[in-house]
Amino acid sequence: MARIEGINPISLNTEPLSNRISRHNPEFAQRIEAAIKDVNKKQHIADDSIEKVIQGEMGIHEGMMALGKAETSLKILAQVRNKVMSAYNEVMRMQV
Repeated sequence: MARIEGINPISLNTEPLSNRISRHNPEFAQRIEAAIKDVNKKQHIADDSIEKVIQGEMGIHEGMMALGKAETSLKILAQVRNKVMSAYNEVMRMQV
């Protein structure tokens, strides 16, 4: 039987761990980290806005806008996390 060209004969089960780590693409992790930092920054801005509204340094409208942005970004991050976990669980259920 002839070998099919272009197919990698190494499977994930037999490939050494060092080879799998070297193929790891950090771009996804960097994007998630950047998103988490952005949400955290918006949460801090919202906290500062609350204090400024209480002290009278900022109008209530601007404070509520900052709170809305922080809440929306947190909800989006939570949904992304849920989708990633769902995809991970789906991959783990696949039969090889």
